[in-house]
Amino acid sequence: MSSKIDDKSYLKYLFQSYNLKELKQTCKDLEIKGYSKYKKADLIEYVIDSMSNEEIEQFFKTKELEIISKSIDDAVNIINGTGRESIDRIRIKNPDNHEIEIDFKGFNWELSSYLSITKDNIHDPERDCDCRIGSEGGLCIHFWVGFIFSLIQDYFKLENWKMTKIPSDFEEKIKTISISKLSTESEDKKSGRKAPTSVTMIDESSAMSKISKYIDSRITIYQGEIKEIIERESEFEGHKSKYYLLDLENVKLGPQLKKKSDYDEKVIEEISKLTIRVGEKGYNKVSLKVGDKISCNGALNKDNFLGILLKRSTSIKKVK
Repeated sequence: MSSKIDDKSYLKYLFQSYNLKELKQTCKDLEIKGYSKYKKADLIEYVIDSMSNEEIEQFFKTKELEIISKSIDDAVNIINGTGRESIDRIRIKNPDNHEIEIDFKGFNWELSSYLSITKDNIHDPERDCDCRIGSEGGLCIHFWVGFIFSLIQDYFKLENWKMTKIPSDFEEKIKTISISKLSTESEDKKSGRKAPTSVTMIDESSAMSKISKYIDSRITIYQGEIKEIIERESEFEGHKSKYYLLDLENVKLGPQLKKKSDYDEKVIEEISKLTIRVGEKGYNKVSLKVGDKISCNGALNKDNFLGILLKRSTSIKKVK
């Protein structure tokens, strides 16, 4: 860790990733008394003030990499489309200062994250985030999404990063992630201000990369094996209805055919898994169960909570 940031400040960043239960367990492990009356922000300060230098050093040895690794894994999941939230937009606000803003969407929330990593602040980058962890200076998953973007954008070299430990398999995890430019810097004619460059990140090994061209279009699943079935219930204007989420594995898909003669083996994509939503009527009609191999048509969408999802499924059939 860089000498430019003291141990207690860095420990505070790490503790932001802990919830209240985890912080209280840390107190128990360290035999710290009198912690039960504190809320999270005050408890973090209390724990840090109660720890000896030796205990802080031991915490770094045993817990730092675990905290960092989990956050990085969650960040990679967001990038490859399997996380609980998705990237809505990435903007390069000031390329000279490496300033980026990333907008995220979840099931029922939206937030923004800001990051600037330069040679002058690499010991403790300038950052801000709307999330609970990031708003307190913690190294949240949104920070790590920005970190990965900034690294791929060549805003800094990994060898110069000293603030935290980095997992040994980090470079392997991100090697298939690339940046694509969506729009270039332009000038607003009325205000004269320049609009930021808009870009996106794609994990080329992920299902999202392979089938992104089909998002918001109807496709045909030629085959997929059901590995899990989850029953859900929705309510609209007082009316409740059931639906089912089917997790498929070893999926073959392509654009929906208007007629059989349109079939083209060259456009068929194979992905490891895909979730489809099936209404109660369609589910009961075919009598589906785990292990069945099925085919169907549907609209491929990017759901803010479930990731890539096939909706409005029709023509569901069992296949051999």
